[in-house]
Amino acid sequence: MKKKQLNIYSLILVILSIFLYINTLNHDYVLDDFSVIKDNFIVKEGIDGINEIFKTHYRYGYGHQNASLYRPLTLSIFALQWELFPDQPSFAHLINILCYALLNWLIFLFLLNLFGQEKTLLAFLSTLLFCLHPIHTEVVANIKSFDELLAMSLSVSAILLLFKYLKTKFKKYFISSIVIFGLALFAKESSVAFIAVIPFTLILFKDFKIANALKLSSVYLIPLFVYLLARKSVLGSLSGDSNIAVIDNLLLSTDQTAIQLATAIKISGLYLWKLLFPHPLMNDYSLQQISLSSFGDWKVLLSLIVYMSLIYILIKLWKKNKIISFSIGFYLINIALYTNIFIKIGTSFGERLAFVSSLGFSVALAYFILVPFEKRIHTKSIFKTAKTPLLITVVIAALYGFKTIDRNKAWQDNYTLYSTDVKNCNKSARCQYYYGLGLMKEKALDEKNEQLKNQLIQNSIQAFSKAIELYPSYSDAYGQRGLAYYRLNQMEAALADYKKAVQFNPGNANALSNMGSLYFQQKEYQNAKIAFERAIKVNPNHVDALANYASTLGTLGDYNSAITYFKKAVNLKPTEANYYQMIGVSYQNLGNQNMANQYFQKAQSLK
Repeated sequence: MKKKQLNIYSLILVILSIFLYINTLNHDYVLDDFSVIKDNFIVKEGIDGINEIFKTHYRYGYGHQNASLYRPLTLSIFALQWELFPDQPSFAHLINILCYALLNWLIFLFLLNLFGQEKTLLAFLSTLLFCLHPIHTEVVANIKSFDELLAMSLSVSAILLLFKYLKTKFKKYFISSIVIFGLALFAKESSVAFIAVIPFTLILFKDFKIANALKLSSVYLIPLFVYLLARKSVLGSLSGDSNIAVIDNLLLSTDQTAIQLATAIKISGLYLWKLLFPHPLMNDYSLQQISLSSFGDWKVLLSLIVYMSLIYILIKLWKKNKIISFSIGFYLINIALYTNIFIKIGTSFGERLAFVSSLGFSVALAYFILVPFEKRIHTKSIFKTAKTPLLITVVIAALYGFKTIDRNKAWQDNYTLYSTDVKNCNKSARCQYYYGLGLMKEKALDEKNEQLKNQLIQNSIQAFSKAIELYPSYSDAYGQRGLAYYRLNQMEAALADYKKAVQFNPGNANALSNMGSLYFQQKEYQNAKIAFERAIKVNPNHVDALANYASTLGTLGDYNSAITYFKKAVNLKPTEANYYQMIGVSYQNLGNQNMANQYFQKAQSLK
């Protein structure tokens, strides 16, 4: 294969990657983008926050005290993006797109290295189908999922460098491979799957004996050990906070092991189904959207039969058909992390979780398109001898491309995503909750017409109520419905919901803070003080609770303590003019006019 033709293939993949997602450039922050970027006070410190990022867990900057995730490299890049272009989601979306283009080029090189020059068309079509697959929209269109893009890009790069070392014997490539794999782990812990992918590819394509492949691959345990050491140091244990909410993983809604296993097997089948038929696509598949199942459920049995068949085919065709062996093995290795069969993870199902494993599916699909015509295809005249498989690929590519571009529109902002997906995930308690949140925060608060604004809030109450109906102990839904009642001036209903929210989750800092605000408005200052103290105990970095607690202390005449807590709020939100103003008022009440004037001037400069 001529280098010019390879460059053309590469260029097509890069241009197509950009074209597919260019309509996301004007999109806003969505879903977890807020907790890891926009509302993350450490990330918003830019370069100055990177040192702290490596010392704290994934959502520490959002106020969470405990967590099970440690991805400092990804957060550091978000901090760098904020340093260069603060509060500019368009720039972050551009980085996602460019990283996706880079990844598709790297995958093409990876497959080309595995399959050989004589199967360049297979490598290209496999990468093309991977590039176009609509299930990737959640990864590329959602800024937060840059962790998936970065981790896979680094992991594939590490393997390419290993192959380079095997070819040249230059140790610099081997060392670089190990270091880059370490970076992949610090981007996202799921890169650990590539420790299995490496010996798998060496045995299958590089004629390594099992012992030699494992010996060479064992070196990659060094960066894994470094990552686990750092993770344990930050999280306190390798697993971190092992408490998983039922709303996040529906398997935990039962303690019957057989039902958990059966449901996990059914969900594993859903991953394959979504790869085969990516419609409808949704951002949430949590509690009630997917039901618990027993081994008498036909979906469980079908999924079990399919996966057992895949394992049988992998064993039967091992090395007899390297392409099929690779596609099945690569898929199974990477999807295994997310099946909830071996370990319980923080979610029951997510389209983004099929991102890496979808490469195995794409290779298999490309193979079955090409194999009936393989003998007729000549590399020197591909477009003449491969018309039929290329036409089939074009049809699939057109369907994939249309679905991808259309699905991107849903990721415009929170309200667009929630209002689009609630039509399909209406059985999901969390989907209903987020739809209510979108109605209230994204629509109602920006509405100038008071009557329409109140109607939107009423609609949000209906959505929160539906979420509670689906999951009666949904603390967050009670908390937000309480806030909606508060905004309609229905204080009794609001307080009742806040109390329910705290009853089901004593660590719901938002509900505690909002309860404090309600008490403050009703001039029940001691109750307000207690509520804010509880919120701050749960989350010492809850800026609203800190500021409102300071106001309560000031109202009660404790001006020195009020200043202390207003200053804590300022540290978290240094551009909030009102905090400086209130510090000035507190100093004025203490009779220190000189200090008061300094803070009044600072407040004025920020207005």
